[in-house]
Amino acid sequence: MHLDDACGFLGYWGSGNGDMRATKEVARQKIIAVRDLIKCHPLTPELATELFTNKGMVVFRFSVALIEWSESELNDVKRLCVQAYKNA
Repeated sequence: MHLDDACGFLGYWGSGNGDMRATKEVARQKIIAVRDLIKCHPLTPELATELFTNKGMVVFRFSVALIEWSESELNDVKRLCVQAYKNA
């Protein structure tokens, strides 16, 4: 394994040199997956919103407390969340 290779540990993905971009990408992909899951669903809007909050945002909330996110990355997450809430 190289110093720049990402590996997972205790819910975080990072490289040996402290690069946490992999954790950010995992969080973003989880949000996208749940957003797409609730596009065509039989759930009420309230349940779809709860599903997104509990499944899509959990990885982001876990990572945002300890990993620095840029303004553009946060805006991208915000855009994905708005799309998901509109789908709900």
